[in-house]
Amino acid sequence: MSLLGVKTELEIEFESSGDAEVILESIKPEINTSPSDRSFTRVDLKKNILTIEIDADDTTTLRAALNSYLRWIALSHDILKLNNEYI
Repeated sequence: MSLLGVKTELEIEFESSGDAEVILESIKPEINTSPSDRSFTRVDLKKNILTIEIDADDTTTLRAALNSYLRWIALSHDILKLNNEYI
């Protein structure tokens, strides 16, 4: 038995819609220039909730894509919070 693909959906709630918009803008380049043709990512923003859907050929590719998006989002969030501390 072989799988035809795997997918996941992740919802991340931010403190404000402004924070969510900044995070979305920071990861857009990664969304638009996906390094792999083995996965496809959709991102949606509604108010302060960022939804990421990843469709991948296999679990290894799904895990790699998910880890990448989580790292980019965490880094962007940390920079946003650091920036807010100095304003």
